[in-house]
Amino acid sequence: MEELQLVPVTAADAKIIEEYCAAFPESRMRVTYEENRIPGLDHLEEYDNIADWLQYTSLMRWGITWFKTIRCSDGKMVGAVILRHDLQYYDDDPEFASHIGYSVRPDERRKGYAKAQLRLALEEARKIGLETVRIVCVDYNTASRRTIEACGGVLRDSIRGEESGLEVLRFDVAAG
Repeated sequence: MEELQLVPVTAADAKIIEEYCAAFPESRMRVTYEENRIPGLDHLEEYDNIADWLQYTSLMRWGITWFKTIRCSDGKMVGAVILRHDLQYYDDDPEFASHIGYSVRPDERRKGYAKAQLRLALEEARKIGLETVRIVCVDYNTASRRTIEACGGVLRDSIRGEESGLEVLRFDVAAG
């Protein structure tokens, strides 16, 4: 597998983020409650354009960091990661919150990138002082479950969302 690097998103990343989003077909289920959300690029679906979302990400750096996952050999964005510094943030129910969310471009899947980027995200979590992180996935997302378990995730429990009706698996994972 090729080497990957997590790079925080910046205001200059509008084009690369747009290309990444375009790789996700409209008709493809994204395995999230919000059908327009691409994991790792959380809250992008709330903005009319990527530039405004990138402005939001810069304002939120105190508590959330967004990364693009870059393949070192060619500079292509193959994934996206969000790292929440705390589970007690204003935009989600803490019971369903996850320190780390991630996605891999559909055309770059099955190459080990999800595990590699999750390991890199766990290192970033350690750098900000987290010893254990919570990661959640819906019960039918077997690829994500396998990725989390391969990175040391231990199933804590499962809970059902009242609004969504989705069964959510909650894992604890040692950081970095």
